[in-house]
Amino acid sequence: MPITPINNVEQLAVELRAIRRQLKLTQQALAERSLLSRRTITNAETGHSVGLFEFTRMANAMGYELVLRPQKTVVFEELADIFPFED
Repeated sequence: MPITPINNVEQLAVELRAIRRQLKLTQQALAERSLLSRRTITNAETGHSVGLFEFTRMANAMGYELVLRPQKTVVFEELADIFPFED
């Protein structure tokens, strides 16, 4: 399954919220893990103004990292889509 890049803050907000819920973390629990306020978590999850520092702390607290890479770069998970295996 190809990885879809996140291209805007709204997509990032939706994805972070989905990951938090998948991990069964409350906003307060994530705030405590990431050393941010619950209000910051709420703002991030609703697409309001939150800095890269805060997004990074949230992602790290959930076991993820934010990665910048050039557009059109192929990542390992996409190789099977580009070079399908033939029997």
